[in-house]
Amino acid sequence: MGNKSKTAIAALVVGIVCFLNLLGTEKAMAAIIIGWMGLQEIKQEEKTGKGLAIAGIILGIVYIITVAVLLIVWGPQFFEHLQKMKG
Repeated sequence: MGNKSKTAIAALVVGIVCFLNLLGTEKAMAAIIIGWMGLQEIKQEEKTGKGLAIAGIILGIVYIITVAVLLIVWGPQFFEHLQKMKG
């Protein structure tokens, strides 16, 4: 356990955090990048935590896909509502 990749742990944490607030897309991209860096660290330095890095990558991807789908489905209604508010 002492040889676990801290980068992999960070990827998982950032992947979870991106779901805790709106506009977490930049955090999702960070989770993907940090997760990839964690996989590289694990491979090069023979550390553990591959599952954590992969989980961070997956969470980042799932968040980005979720936001894209929501924008496609409800985006036009949202912008229409904004136009009505302007007057």
